[in-house]
Amino acid sequence: MSSQAATVGLFLSLTLAVTKGILFEGHSLGPRCVPGHACTLAFISDNPVILRCPHSLLEVFITWQYLDPAQTEERPVTFLRSGSKPRPAVSHAGLRRLQLKSRLIAGNLYLPSPSVWDSGLYTCRTGDATLAYYQVDFQDADSIQVSHAGLGETTLGNATAELGDGVWAKLFTSWGPWQPCDRCGRPGERKRVGFCYAQVVAGKEQRVGRPLPCGMARRKQPSLPKRGPELRVEACQVPCDESYPLAKEEPNAVPLLVYTTYHPSFQDTAYLRCPTSSIYSPVYWQEGSTALTRLQLLQENSSSPSLDEATGGGILRLSFQNRSQSTFYQCYVNGHLVGKFLVTAPSTFPSPGGLASTYSVVEALVVGMSMFLVFLMFLSIIQSCRKKPGATVV
Repeated sequence: MSSQAATVGLFLSLTLAVTKGILFEGHSLGPRCVPGHACTLAFISDNPVILRCPHSLLEVFITWQYLDPAQTEERPVTFLRSGSKPRPAVSHAGLRRLQLKSRLIAGNLYLPSPSVWDSGLYTCRTGDATLAYYQVDFQDADSIQVSHAGLGETTLGNATAELGDGVWAKLFTSWGPWQPCDRCGRPGERKRVGFCYAQVVAGKEQRVGRPLPCGMARRKQPSLPKRGPELRVEACQVPCDESYPLAKEEPNAVPLLVYTTYHPSFQDTAYLRCPTSSIYSPVYWQEGSTALTRLQLLQENSSSPSLDEATGGGILRLSFQNRSQSTFYQCYVNGHLVGKFLVTAPSTFPSPGGLASTYSVVEALVVGMSMFLVFLMFLSIIQSCRKKPGATVV
């Protein structure tokens, strides 16, 4: 698909996600984040997140600063700012990568695919005032421990580790809430995310430190054993009634649907990414009219489709060895259809001219639909602001 279609689709997804408030804003063991005060948050890498900057007016000039926790003698560096001015010049390669993949939406910092190396201190400022102050730990999605109750698998237990000189640490998983069942009216699954935390006890007085996300604790205690985050999955079945949270339609919601066609070759492997999905949201797939579950796919042979672990099932892996017919795949996020994928059989691969024509039509449809939906969405935002002139826009 062309860069124009991809850019418009990405912009639409970002704006919808932020305005609807469905992006994950971090896991914390402490009190709720208060504007102007330090807040410690844990996330899973490779999954989109939002860091909110509280402000009352869209005209406020916002800057975001970052400080690498390894550079204790340095000062925070501005890497993004609102408005039409050019992006600030940064010299550090890691900070340049962070700058290129970050986006500001209404002053809030959006990170579509953060890495472990993006952990650190983030501050949102306007002038000399600090509006938000986040100590962030991005935990490695590649080290996630996935367990399914239906297979009799258990979660990680608490562990203790001797760190030397009378210092020891307790490592444990701090669990987020259970997400809603990913579908209603038939067997489905639900999941919850667990974040690695460590609590250090030191000295003869057995001074107990406050629990910290493991990445932060390891920077203070390099000998701390490595332990990753967790994902727990279990079967569920709920009725499709008013008590099912995903069945409730939001007023002024703009639907999002991405349609893509794949033309694989034999022996190929394809990875279908469900739009707007993440480890923090309920997501499920259908192959034709057949609903797929993680338990079902794990119990089948290795040649069947499989769900990734890093995004909690947001990516469906397909291999094409003996496929003889085209298949439709659909994915749902928060109970809503957001993606359709037509995977053709290798033997039905069209001619180059036909393929170019197919992609031109798809691109035109995606760009046209995206622009139309963006227009509708901004109309709804303007209408909402007119109704509530004193409301805070974030």
